[in-house]
Amino acid sequence: MEVQWTYKEKLVLSHSDLLQGCTDFVYELVFKDKTKYIGKKCVRSMRRLKPTKEQLAIRKNYKRVELKDVPFLKYVGSSKENDGKTLVSKTILYQSSSKKTSTYIEAALLFENDVLFNDTFNNICISGVYWNNSLDGLLDKEEEK
Repeated sequence: MEVQWTYKEKLVLSHSDLLQGCTDFVYELVFKDKTKYIGKKCVRSMRRLKPTKEQLAIRKNYKRVELKDVPFLKYVGSSKENDGKTLVSKTILYQSSSKKTSTYIEAALLFENDVLFNDTFNNICISGVYWNNSLDGLLDKEEEK
């Protein structure tokens, strides 16, 4: 049985179940071994398309841009740490209308939950900058032992 996305305890079965204007969301995956993963997903994106003949007749350098739906229903995260784990739930925590907002919320949640030092979470980095081995060179940590 495939696990479905939920938002505020309601099933999300298509893009129409998301809030109007939602382009990205922040989510939490829960696995059978009680570990979790927090991430973000783009569900709609602006795509540049070739101009139509009518548009080219108006102006040669016409730029045609449309908002396209990106498949997300079968998405289970991009982390290699989650490979081989049995998924129990997929929850949308926040929906946003910009990638900047979802990136900020994701980073805030990752820092708030202390994911790099908490074994409950499978996240190994925050924003591609802070990694779970970032404190390997900390000297005070070695003196405590």
